[in-house]
Amino acid sequence: MQRIKEEIVRYFRRLYEQGTINLFEGNISARVGDVVLMTPSQQNKETLLPEMIVEMDMEGNVKGNVLRPSSEYRMHLALYRLRPDLGAVVHTHSAFASAFALAGKPIQNDMAEMWMFYGGEIPCCAYGEPGTDAVFADFERYFVKEDKDAVLLANHGLVTAGRDVEQAFSKAEAVEKLAKITVLAQLLGGEQPLPPGGADVLLARCAEVRQKNREVRK
Repeated sequence: MQRIKEEIVRYFRRLYEQGTINLFEGNISARVGDVVLMTPSQQNKETLLPEMIVEMDMEGNVKGNVLRPSSEYRMHLALYRLRPDLGAVVHTHSAFASAFALAGKPIQNDMAEMWMFYGGEIPCCAYGEPGTDAVFADFERYFVKEDKDAVLLANHGLVTAGRDVEQAFSKAEAVEKLAKITVLAQLLGGEQPLPPGGADVLLARCAEVRQKNREVRK
């Protein structure tokens, strides 16, 4: 448990250093059995310590910590209930991904990595007021039915998930880069499409990787 708390703090600071969140925004959580570890609400990322990470159960009941979890804790818990294979969730306001969220548009390009690791586009959920259940109203559609591991929140930001904190962080980092590449390609006059059938081959590889990830979590 202590090791995972230290990981949360380390990657939270990295997000801040990268500029994908500011001093008091964004959140990270990790699930260990029936316990969820989460970054606290409104705490300076430069002074955050592992012992300040909030512990709660799957119903959101805090265990022995005077700090409150992030206001988005219900969004994280909802995702763990929908996807038991997931072990961590990251929420950022990174600039390029958030620009797509603000425009209400999915991130889509024909980079091989977009299809191989994300199964095609990064969709944009309908708007929900931050901190309310409306934020994750579309999660079952995208994270379960469409088997996504990353979604945009309209007028808000980005949510990524993975088997552990490192993987969820890596996806947040990668999606921001894909968003930036998409914008730059558009400025250059548009992208070069994959050859016929290319996307299908990459989607098959994506399905294989995701199945292996699920087997690791079992």
